[in-house]
Amino acid sequence: MDIIGEVDALRRSHGSKLCVLAETSDKELIEAAADQMDLTWPLETQSPRRPSVVVTDEQVNLMLMVLGADRQQFPLQIFSRGRGMLAVGAPAALEAVRPIIAALRPEDHSGDHWEPVAATIMAVARRCEEVLGELDDYCEELAVEAIGYASSAQRRAIGGVRSDLFRIGEMQAAQQNLLSPEGELAETLGDLHERRLARAARAFDANQSMATRLYAMLGDVLNEQDTLVSERLTLVATIFLPLTLATGFFGMNFQWMTDRIGGFLAFLILGIIVPVALAVVTLILIRRMSRQNHS
Repeated sequence: MDIIGEVDALRRSHGSKLCVLAETSDKELIEAAADQMDLTWPLETQSPRRPSVVVTDEQVNLMLMVLGADRQQFPLQIFSRGRGMLAVGAPAALEAVRPIIAALRPEDHSGDHWEPVAATIMAVARRCEEVLGELDDYCEELAVEAIGYASSAQRRAIGGVRSDLFRIGEMQAAQQNLLSPEGELAETLGDLHERRLARAARAFDANQSMATRLYAMLGDVLNEQDTLVSERLTLVATIFLPLTLATGFFGMNFQWMTDRIGGFLAFLILGIIVPVALAVVTLILIRRMSRQNHS
């Protein structure tokens, strides 16, 4: 299928079915395509943030979120009527669906102007699936690197990925809801595209499940890190407990103590050897208690 991305190419086009991919900033191409395909172009100045679908006067206004390689989500607006389809979005969103639309053969949409719309929906679902597959490998790497004690930078990186996964999961669930068999989009596209919409809905559902699984996995990693940090802080506090006790006791300056304790030998025994011995005994007890708990 021929894809139009410039105003001059649109003006030279004489086909009955058009497919225009326009960047959000290219107002001239958008207005020309809307006029040539008899589309109603919304006048909102704010970019959409949530997937949505509106069907009015046989025109479908569909907004999907395309997942980029850097976990950023790009809005893709689709407008379609009897003379083709207008897709408006960021370059990353347009490039994600371009190969699928270009691969459509004339016989695929002969007499059916909803074919590019259905193909675009499936392309968005597959793009999200591909990116989540790569993200799955990245999360596994983060989990392996976090074995033992992870640095604060690693923990922040894991927290950032979890935040992205939460947003991705929400968007995938919202896009699945748009494809409900009882929804107005399915009713408009008709029975001819029922199977494709069902496959796309299953793909969005699988994407949402994968995002939820990765979110939970990284949450377990962070919980393990919190437990490890708490154990180490407890260990340090326990080591210093006998040292603090000895320091506090011998720093009281009782009269009996100042009269009978003096000289380097007393300092060596009571000030160094005894506290160190108490610390060693404490460590031994901690290790034995840890082994008993693990067993």
